[in-house]
Order: sequence, then C-alpha cells, then structure tokens
Amino acid sequence: MKKAVFTLLFFTLLGMIGVQAQTVSEPIEILEKGIFKKKVYKKCDIEMEPVQLIKLFQNDPAMKDYVKPIAGNYLISKLLSGAALVLVTYPILNSISNDHDPNWNLAYIAAGCAVASIPFQKWFEKNADKAVAYYNAGYQARADYQPTLDIQIGNNGLGLAFKF
Repeated sequence: MKKAVFTLLFFTLLGMIGVQAQTVSEPIEILEKGIFKKKVYKKCDIEMEPVQLIKLFQNDPAMKDYVKPIAGNYLISKLLSGAALVLVTYPILNSISNDHDPNWNLAYIAAGCAVASIPFQKWFEKNADKAVAYYNAGYQARADYQPTLDIQIGNNGLGLAFKF
C-alpha cells in the first residue's frame, strides 16, 4: 500500500515538474517611451535593448523562426543609420579642417540612407512584436483556422483525421 501511494505521489510530482518546465517564467512587456514613442521591451523590470531581445530569442530553440527576420531587419537598419552618420560627419569635419565648402553630395546620400533605414526599423518592430506575443503566449501561436474532422485514407485504410 505504501509503495502504491509513494509511486502515485512520485508520478504526480513528476507531472507537475513537467508542466512547470513548459511555462514561460516572466512575460515581456512592450512600452513606448520618449517624445518619438520609441518601443522598449521590458522583462523582470529591466529594459532590454533590441540586441538583448535578439540574444534572448536566439538562445531559445522554440524561437528560431522569429530570430532571423528580427536580427536581419535590425542589422540592416543599424548599418544604414551608421552609414548615414559617417556620410554626414565626414564632409562637415573635412570642411572645418580645410576651410572650404563641404561636399554636400555625401550629405544627400546620407539622407537617403537615413530614410532607407526607417522601413527596416519598422519591420524589426513588427516582427519583434510578433515574437514577443508568441513568447508571452507560452509558445502557442494563434490559430487562424478552426479544427476540422476529415475522412482520410491512410496506411491502415479509411479513417477520421482531426486537424488542429
């Protein structure tokens, strides 16, 4: 009798550990801060930079489908912004040191790079919002379709298939 109770208790505890292991510990909040409404991701009352968010998702095997678009969009956005900063700063510093008019063509190219980085930043935010929603939902994607019960032919013959 004691063996049966102990076994039942052991399997109950084992089942509870499995359930606890599959839940997300702390959700990620999405906040908007500042004059320009910059999105901030907050977990455990710590504000995360986009790079930290990418690293958090990169180490999680369940988030592998979300990491690539987030990281790609963030990288391209930062490369274009950095190029814009360099291309604006170079002619200004060159004109200060040589006392002549700056090459404004580089500044025009920099403005183009800055404008081109905006869509990539927006795509990053859109994909990051989707990834955070998936993470907060406990790795359960929202189903856009209803469960169906179909009759199908399989290896064992005719049968019912429940798709969800």
